[in-house]
Amino acid sequence: MILEIGIIGCGLMGQQHAEGYRAAPDLAAVRVCCDDRADSARDLAQRLGSDVTATTDWQAVLDDPAIAAVSICVPHHLHAPVVQAALDAGKHVLLEKPMALNLAEARTLVAAAERAGKVFMVAQNQRFLPEHTHIKTLLDDGVIGSIFAARVDGNQMLSRIYPPGHWLFSQATAGGGVIRTTAIHKFDLLRYLVGEIRRVSAFMKISGLNPGMDCDDVAAISLEFDNGAIGEAFFTFAAHRVPIPTATGELTVLYGDQGMLHNVGGWQVYSQVDERYSSGLTDLGLPNADYALSFRNEVRHFLECIATGREPLSSGHDNLRTMAVIEAIYESIEQGCAVAVEAE
Repeated sequence: MILEIGIIGCGLMGQQHAEGYRAAPDLAAVRVCCDDRADSARDLAQRLGSDVTATTDWQAVLDDPAIAAVSICVPHHLHAPVVQAALDAGKHVLLEKPMALNLAEARTLVAAAERAGKVFMVAQNQRFLPEHTHIKTLLDDGVIGSIFAARVDGNQMLSRIYPPGHWLFSQATAGGGVIRTTAIHKFDLLRYLVGEIRRVSAFMKISGLNPGMDCDDVAAISLEFDNGAIGEAFFTFAAHRVPIPTATGELTVLYGDQGMLHNVGGWQVYSQVDERYSSGLTDLGLPNADYALSFRNEVRHFLECIATGREPLSSGHDNLRTMAVIEAIYESIEQGCAVAVEAE
């Protein structure tokens, strides 16, 4: 059965979701595009086909009985009310990260999805990058042994990406800066690759290099995992130049007691237990951050979960742990001490 889809929020992420649905014509078809900017909704609808309509009224999308599922790609402060309404209307939901402005809102949405009996998935697209899927397999196979340490790093200049006054610059509409908007990707990925994070200690700064920004655009975080591993993370929205030579300016290094993996200059591995990688760091020949493919993969996964009834890899319930990490980071900054991660 071909599911009829509504896209609510037609900015950059809504457009990526739209391409994901367009790549899955065997499972779904977008029927309506919605944005409070009429021209954005109209432009995306026209790109998708003559049978796709445009509207500025998201409630009308949810009231349409033909629409079985929605992608919600609105500003962060609107996630909770729009998702709640979508679930109450009996729609399956694919929601752009972060799930909500805080953990309490996130818990409310997960409970609403359970009551509705609908698929609720958070779009943590880095889990769906082909290279990360391959790295996960290597780790599960024990190629580098037990992970005892991890490092991640992300660098951008927000003011070069978005215009002054964009909602991402505001605590009120974004719920935080680089931590909630970008670092959340890597903490979710670390949960996927290394395991659950149980304690964090964090620092943040507002650099002044993003005019009008009133929330964190520089952050440094120390991590402790349930399995005893430790980690460090650094993120900034205020990098004049990107020092990490990867496609996205993001670093990932995993240290194991039998080897290591890193993504500098492409994914490379050294292993003392796998002869294929025992002579030194070996280039795995993996693609590097094909984000377009990650969105297509996550959309297809969402649609397949609707069809089969299985829980998504990045379900709302699973993502509570990622949200709890973000909550603990902000608590650590406010309290000036290490804070335990408490999802339940």
